[in-house]
Amino acid sequence: MTELVKQNINKRSYNNSCKEIKHSPNSIFISPATEEEVVSLAKNLKEKLTAGYNDMPESLVKQCIQLIKGPLTHSSNVSLRSGVFPDEWKSAKVKPLYKKGDRYDIQNYRPIPVISIFA
Repeated sequence: MTELVKQNINKRSYNNSCKEIKHSPNSIFISPATEEEVVSLAKNLKEKLTAGYNDMPESLVKQCIQLIKGPLTHSSNVSLRSGVFPDEWKSAKVKPLYKKGDRYDIQNYRPIPVISIFA
């Protein structure tokens, strides 16, 4: 439980409400990420030189992962714990992808969002 939540909960009501919680078999729990998991995911990235929304290519992240694994793991875990997804990770560049037909007809394109690699 985050410090902010702990500071804002009346301990008496918190203790009573914990006894009343019935766990649902349909609920999920996401374990905190480890640095090893973050490094493993980065190693599986393609060597693409094209950049995402934040103009950072996957190849750069892959090369620098040992330097950024700590802050990246921490940011991910804070996001999971707090339930807040950083605004920067919600942004995307939208690029048109040609499907077929007349290239001058906008109906022949579909939008492709390009998000941050960290999202």
